[in-house]
Amino acid sequence: MITHIRIDGFKSFLDFELDVPPLLALVGPNSSGKSNLFDALTFLREAPFPRALIDSPRGRSHELFHQVNKGDPVVFFHVVAETLTRFEADLLAMVNHSEAGQSSGPRFAFLLGHTRLDQLPESIRAGVAETSERVRQSEFDPAQSMALLHGERETWRLYQPDPVRMRNAADEADRGALRSDGGNLAAVLGRLHGTSVFDDLVNDFLALTPDVVGIEPYLDERRGEWLFDVLVDGEGKVASRLLSDGTLRILGFLAALHDPDHPGVILVEEIENGLHPSRLAELLQRIERRVTDFNDPASLNEPLRQVIMTTHSPVVVSELYRLRRESLIFLNTAVRVDPENDRVSRVTVAKPVRDGGEPGTFVSPRQVRAFLSTVGPV
Repeated sequence: MITHIRIDGFKSFLDFELDVPPLLALVGPNSSGKSNLFDALTFLREAPFPRALIDSPRGRSHELFHQVNKGDPVVFFHVVAETLTRFEADLLAMVNHSEAGQSSGPRFAFLLGHTRLDQLPESIRAGVAETSERVRQSEFDPAQSMALLHGERETWRLYQPDPVRMRNAADEADRGALRSDGGNLAAVLGRLHGTSVFDDLVNDFLALTPDVVGIEPYLDERRGEWLFDVLVDGEGKVASRLLSDGTLRILGFLAALHDPDHPGVILVEEIENGLHPSRLAELLQRIERRVTDFNDPASLNEPLRQVIMTTHSPVVVSELYRLRRESLIFLNTAVRVDPENDRVSRVTVAKPVRDGGEPGTFVSPRQVRAFLSTVGPV
């Protein structure tokens, strides 16, 4: 679980920091930096691999560096994510993941324990601090460190559903997490079928999709492939190849959210896509019940779950303002003048919702209400 992000010199970010709760919604107009933040986390996830800088999905390698309007170009960037990581069944520790990009390619660094605990609830700080110190003082050889780091980053999954692939059958032997494009959705549903988790998933799906009464995964034993039907009231079984893009997108997201074998972080852009606005509040309530709750000791004994989303939707803002105000972060851009380096550029700025503080560093409840004027008062 990611608890804090620091980015400097990557795309639209300079000296950027953000505390990350278990449920986070990044709100802002186009080109405000929402997708850039996901790109930074994706780079951090893939950086141990040699071609991470070259194979960026959005932009060539030189375009990952912060672009300036005036002054010397930025030739170095740094991306850091602090995480809450489970080392043993009942032990949580803070881990610092750090990657740097420069003209000669990515550089890898791995740190343990050197991080802040103040964003965690007081009830678990002492235990996390103790475990972090024990881990930090342990002697890890490079292979162990890489395995630990890679294992944590593997739990960060960017959900970019491709409905064409999601309609397909999936290999019976596939026991993995839902792929980024959702192409193994049938296998994930087949693996969960017959469990209480599957029942919970179906209940959530039915609450979000009118007229749907069930989901039926089935195995084609001759081909060794999973497929699934959706049961529709008054229509019967509807094959996956006939389902709408929006239905598949929501079903795939719920499958990833509920999967007990592959918890972790789900990154999803524009959570509102594919779902009628009248159902958005219901979706957010169900996400809120599934992510880790720092104030619930029982939740901390379960696999850590986190959802980070981007949105343009006033409905999402309205519901999260009611449920978890700390989950809302407004992103926009501003021109930054750096006289020390004689540099002028446009940077991403993050503003949490607060009642007060230094002007320009927060969004007030009054400003939230103004944003929500299109959907009525909060």
